Amino acid sequence: MNNEKKRMVFKELEYGVNFEDGLIYLTYDIDTDALYHLTSRLDQLKNYYNGEHKDITLMVSSFGGDVYSMLGIVDYIRALDTKVNTHCVGMAMSAAAVILACGTGKRTMTKNSTVMIHEGSALESGKVSDVITGTDNLKKLLTQTNKILGEVTNKTASFWKKLSKQDTYLTAEQSLEYGLIDEIVEDKSWK
Repeated sequence: MNNEKKRMVFKELEYGVNFEDGLIYLTYDIDTDALYHLTSRLDQLKNYYNGEHKDITLMVSSFGGDVYSMLGIVDYIRALDTKVNTHCVGMAMSAAAVILACGTGKRTMTKNSTVMIHEGSALESGKVSDVITGTDNLKKLLTQTNKILGEVTNKTASFWKKLSKQDTYLTAEQSLEYGLIDEIVEDKSWK
């Protein structure tokens, strides 16, 4: 392996990006650091292609995380003029499930992967009025998330609201049936 190739491999390991195959790895909790990391990697990969319109594949294996960061990632993916394929390997839970479903290209998962959706939660404390305000805001965010899931799955927001009342674990087959993904894959056809 030549020195340039070695540098590229180390850079990919450090940044969670495979430049040659157009892959970005989402394998961590979704928070503000993840929002920064993922959006900057999307830009980095897009710039690497020097204006060529190649698809990017976001490899998802995450327990989920913060709804604000999730919505930021979803908005960013939707705003790109490059298609972002999403591919679940292992798990896409909570916020990661929404990101998986919001891919703008091909949405896939391996046959033994799991998706989990649920209502968001908040740890509110302080004055009663602040707790009420925080709870009202969380309700708005949940409504917004269910609306987004409805748009990308051709189901209704009320379908997702009902399904997410508790932790709901979905197989690949169920994820396909509910429209969270487009295809179950057993090989590298998601590339």
